Amino acid sequence: MNPFLEESRPEAAPRNLRDLSLPESMKMLVLAPHPDDFDAIGVTLKYWHERGLSLHVAVADTSSGIEDTYRGGLSKLERTQWRRTEQQESIRFFGLDDKALIFLSLKNGDSDQVCDDPANLGVIANMIAQHEPDIIFLPHGNDSNSAHRAMYSLVRQGGVRSGRRVRLMLNRDAKTASMRTDWYMPFGRDEAEWKARLLRFHDSQQQRNLNQRGHGFDERVLGLNRQIAEELGVDVPYAESFELELLG
Repeated sequence: MNPFLEESRPEAAPRNLRDLSLPESMKMLVLAPHPDDFDAIGVTLKYWHERGLSLHVAVADTSSGIEDTYRGGLSKLERTQWRRTEQQESIRFFGLDDKALIFLSLKNGDSDQVCDDPANLGVIANMIAQHEPDIIFLPHGNDSNSAHRAMYSLVRQGGVRSGRRVRLMLNRDAKTASMRTDWYMPFGRDEAEWKARLLRFHDSQQQRNLNQRGHGFDERVLGLNRQIAEELGVDVPYAESFELELLG
């Protein structure tokens, strides 16, 4: 039995995604509550994209995460469009066709981030029905970020509603409180340099992190990837990690 098709056991050791063989017929969908959530797991997505698996990306529109002084001050509409532009440029650098990227106009909460709302559930359920993914990538729901929690809830409900057998690959983020690591993608310095370039297309997030944290968005994400690799004891300096949840 392919281990990726099995229900993960809490006591099982984390497994290396590079040891996994998936058929090219499998479809992958990224459901991102923010622009840049795709890029945070860019090495894993690039690995499967290069092996011929179908990959589509749906990103929730938001103006959040941009400082008031960025680019001389932008309106809410301009901030939303700027975050769209950053994601479009990163996707092109990644090597995906523009048609593989969809922006979702969802109902947002007070922080202008996606919220768990019945109207949003309809949109997410339709996305799952339309693309019929075998695997959905998204941030883990056990997270201090409200949009990460909302998207997890929407995707889980939408996946159950679809009646399909769907695998959720829930990635660890800098704000993830805790999670089980079922699968990980190890990577070295060359891929880390490529990922840093991918992340820096989100210049609004790069500058905000430099101003507020003293290091860039690229270093924040790669710092987490270094921490994951150290915790797993792998023989390369970086890793992305995931918890697998099966629906259906």
